[in-house]
Amino acid sequence: MKKNSWLSLTLLFVTYFILGWKLSEFDVPPHLSWFFAVTAVFVLAIALSFPLKNIKRFIMRWISSDAGAFISIIVGALLAVVVFTWMHIFVTGLVLTSAGALARLDIQLFGHQRWRTFAILTAVSMSGLGLGGGIEFLAKTGKLVLP
Repeated sequence: MKKNSWLSLTLLFVTYFILGWKLSEFDVPPHLSWFFAVTAVFVLAIALSFPLKNIKRFIMRWISSDAGAFISIIVGALLAVVVFTWMHIFVTGLVLTSAGALARLDIQLFGHQRWRTFAILTAVSMSGLGLGGGIEFLAKTGKLVLP
């Protein structure tokens, strides 16, 4: 890796470390929140590593019909309400996506293929998430192993 990409990968690691640390604050059972966090890591890494080429054509065809435009407006309004209601969760997702996109751009500039990009993004994100959650668990319970 070149020197400049380490900065973006460190930023990605730190953002997922903080997510792992803060994961216990949600009012969701721990096994469910960790499942969603790990799933989000994989989905974001796949979305950043393998972008869809025909998405613009699909969106234009969907919006050009009256029913598609109407449904898009209703769904957009619903999403706006959800974003304003749960702003702290939306901002967390936006920061994770931004850090992932920056790391992906640096990795792409270095010339890695898509699968290697996926592997690097997943490894850095999962290690940050796991280390943050592990240190938070250790700080909360004082135990090194799960009961």
